[in-house]
Amino acid sequence: MSTMINKDIRESLPEEAIVFDNPSYDNSILGVTDDNRIVYNYDSMIEELMSDENMNYEDAADFVSYNTVRALGYFSKENKPIVVYPI
Repeated sequence: MSTMINKDIRESLPEEAIVFDNPSYDNSILGVTDDNRIVYNYDSMIEELMSDENMNYEDAADFVSYNTVRALGYFSKENKPIVVYPI
């Protein structure tokens, strides 16, 4: 299980960047934009929840969509994370 917060990843992120609280998402970080916004991989977020929380695909996808992506509208615009959907 990788539910522990990845300290190496967290320490390398800009201080002003907004990081999702769920430690399962740490390994889904693709990088940081030039304006200090963290970029997450949607598919990887689902995979991490399936692995860490023993969720099936549908439950993990629902969790990410409802509890994470939907919440982006409540973040400040300048630092809010970006979630990318691989093609």
